[in-house]
Amino acid sequence: MVSADSLTALLDPAALARATRPFPLYPRAGDPAWGDVPAATRDRLLRDADALLAAQPWPALTLHDWLDFTRTGDRGAFERPYFTRRRQTVAAALALALEPGAARLDALQDRVWDLLHEPSWCVPAHHTAPDGTDRVLPDPDRPRLDLFAGETGALLGGVLALHGDALVGDLADQVRREVHRRVLDPFRDDARGYHWFALPSNWNPWVVGNVVAATLTTGHPDAGAVLATAVESLDAYLAGVPQDGGCPEGIAYWWQSAARFFDALDLLTRLVPEARAAVMALPLLGRLARYPLAVHLGGGPGASWNAVFGDGGAAVPRRDEAGWSREAHSPALLHRFGRAVGDEEVTAFACAQRGDDPLVPLPSSLHRALAALLDPAWAADAARRRDLDVALPRRAWLPEVAVFSAGTGRLRVVAKGGHNGEPHNHNDVGSVVVGVGGVPVVVDAGSGRYTRDSFRAGRYDAWFTTSSCHGVPEVDGVAQVPGREHAATVVEVGEDRVTFDLAAAYPGGIRRWLRTVVAAGGRVGIRDAWDLDHDPRDVVVRLLLAGPPEVRGDATLALRGPVGGGGTAGPGRDTGAPVALLRHAGAAATLRRLPQDDPLLRGTWGPSLTLLELRPAAARSGELRVAVEALPAASGAA
Repeated sequence: MVSADSLTALLDPAALARATRPFPLYPRAGDPAWGDVPAATRDRLLRDADALLAAQPWPALTLHDWLDFTRTGDRGAFERPYFTRRRQTVAAALALALEPGAARLDALQDRVWDLLHEPSWCVPAHHTAPDGTDRVLPDPDRPRLDLFAGETGALLGGVLALHGDALVGDLADQVRREVHRRVLDPFRDDARGYHWFALPSNWNPWVVGNVVAATLTTGHPDAGAVLATAVESLDAYLAGVPQDGGCPEGIAYWWQSAARFFDALDLLTRLVPEARAAVMALPLLGRLARYPLAVHLGGGPGASWNAVFGDGGAAVPRRDEAGWSREAHSPALLHRFGRAVGDEEVTAFACAQRGDDPLVPLPSSLHRALAALLDPAWAADAARRRDLDVALPRRAWLPEVAVFSAGTGRLRVVAKGGHNGEPHNHNDVGSVVVGVGGVPVVVDAGSGRYTRDSFRAGRYDAWFTTSSCHGVPEVDGVAQVPGREHAATVVEVGEDRVTFDLAAAYPGGIRRWLRTVVAAGGRVGIRDAWDLDHDPRDVVVRLLLAGPPEVRGDATLALRGPVGGGGTAGPGRDTGAPVALLRHAGAAATLRRLPQDDPLLRGTWGPSLTLLELRPAAARSGELRVAVEALPAASGAA
């Protein structure tokens, strides 16, 4: 039975069938609307686009690089040139719209032509048969639909929406045929056979949102069937994700999960405007929009650091040490999301997130770039509010994902309960992240570059997935283990504190491990109290520190932010001076440097992180207290 407030009920199938012909999502290049783009934004975008186009020659996609994933497990050899080709195509499409000319048209057409002749739009890591087995080579006659095939279809559909009339000969028709053959037809015919269909995590809205965009921009004879199937999959996402609005995959994947879900609904309700008010009034949608506020670490305009749990990153490096730019998060999208659900705090937060960035930071998907560039409300509001501090709620509690955040003075703490069977899981039940004025000091590393083993049996061989390199306890060297049953129990939640029992996260030996996190009186406190079923040899409580600490006494460490990382503009870069003091009582402390050889982690954190190990007396029961206090801003805090 279809619920009255489901997307299937709200979005009339007959209305969805309007997309048999291309739907005018954006004004075509040459439309007077393009003359309304502010000159400063236009000039900045042209500079950024030309820089992306000139950064390296148009790269080839070789069979050797495709096979490298199978041979070595490395995804980067193929994916670096693959994503460079798409980012350059976005840049060429935007530059041609902003500054028409024959040379710019040739630059775009050359890139489109090459995309059409790639043997597959799916990347090797995702190129599996329906039964889940790997395929060694792509078969052009049997296209596979993954995240990035969908993105390529949406990108080329966006090119048609802007420049279809200008493309030479029947190139526009060729684009339309390939988007249908590689993306929309496989979705219509086989969507329910893919693992991501109806999945309550990022793959579902990521693929489906791009299918919706490609359908609206290229049209499709069976648009009604394609879009009804898309709505069915999105409905399952709506029913399956945490109803508190939390994202168990973390903030980096929120942008590819909840934000992609909103992207898809935003497009569908342009096609069916009579349903927009009811769709955007869905209560869960409003809660999803607020998740970024719950995990942000505060700070001034442009502050970009977040608490990260599981895979993903605490900040988005604009360019890591291998020269591989990552897509910038879009405060314009968050602003549009906040407006759609009527949440003024979300829109204000989005404006503050912009900082000194242009209205449309690159690299970006073409759809997100156009939605921001042609959004007059974003341009007006962002200009008016760019000097705002980041407005965060005093306290947030997400009961289903068991994430607690609170602020006191310049300190912000985020603590995670949850379980070790979450999507993109790390064994991190009980982790705590602390920021000072937007600068992270006690952290979770996040994830390094994905490889063949990232989602296979070797996942927990990587140091950054293990509990031994997270800020959680360990008894007799027994680490946390994966699995949904290995979870925290919520013992107490208050206005300024949360208590979790972490015992079940471990395979045995611990009867009770209470971790209480408090944010009050200008101090963050972490209290661990335990009861074991044996006399232990070793009890250790670990915390991962962003920058190398300064030892000021046996029980006092001066903490600083990341040294040499940070990746993004705005507050958060190291100033060379400590920003907080960490104190503990009753434990022997050791510091272990963790060199960051992975380019993605190095781009985020700099050359190293530091693991603080606190060893209290190895007793069957006991307690350990740690406190973090902010140093005055004049002492070097950002």
